[in-house]
Amino acid sequence: MSTYEYELIKMEPVSSDIDTVENILNEKGGEGFRFVAVQKFWTQDDYGQPIQRNFLVLEKKDEEEL
Repeated sequence: MSTYEYELIKMEPVSSDIDTVENILNEKGGEGFRFVAVQKFWTQDDYGQPIQRNFLVLEKKDEEEL
């Protein structure tokens, strides 16, 4: 049976350049995660106002023997 674990990593509007994303993917890839998508989700800014932000969506598949 396969189970999946997902991790969402918030991308900062200014500081999430390609080098930052590459470092995140290399680090998480070593932990068994793979890149799935960049997805927009609703969240709150520092002042509590609703905004949309980009998130990296990562997936890790775990195989369990029955």
